[in-house]
Amino acid sequence: MKCKIGYCLAAVVGFSLLSGCAAHQRYTWDDYDKKVYNYYKSPVEKDEFVKNLKEVLDDSDSDGHVPPGIYAEYGYVMYEQGNSIQAVMYFQKEADKWPESKVFMAKLISNAQKKAKKQEAKPGDPAAAASGVTATTEAKAVVTPEVAK
Repeated sequence: MKCKIGYCLAAVVGFSLLSGCAAHQRYTWDDYDKKVYNYYKSPVEKDEFVKNLKEVLDDSDSDGHVPPGIYAEYGYVMYEQGNSIQAVMYFQKEADKWPESKVFMAKLISNAQKKAKKQEAKPGDPAAAASGVTATTEAKAVVTPEVAK
């Protein structure tokens, strides 16, 4: 009886020590790698990829553990869809969250601002005329001076 208790105690202690060494995830990836793979495998399903990417972003943003590159990836999707203002916003978030990406994000922000300038509101657009704000002024307002350097 004494030996059985000793073995059980040793097993419990051993399990406790091993469980403390288990890998803990630092970020919420939500099967990001599978979603990207499926998108590259079948690019015609871009809307599904954008929806999945937004879900990863929302899930990880809620707890403050946004994985590196997710803001930039979503910003690039926005850029490809012609939404330069949103693209600049997400590129800026990436630069703020991950300082090592600031140089690259500054280049992407610059490109998105150039695209926004080309897409400025048409003269007949009453909403743009009423607000007095163009795509270029909104995009410039998002960039912080230190990223623009």
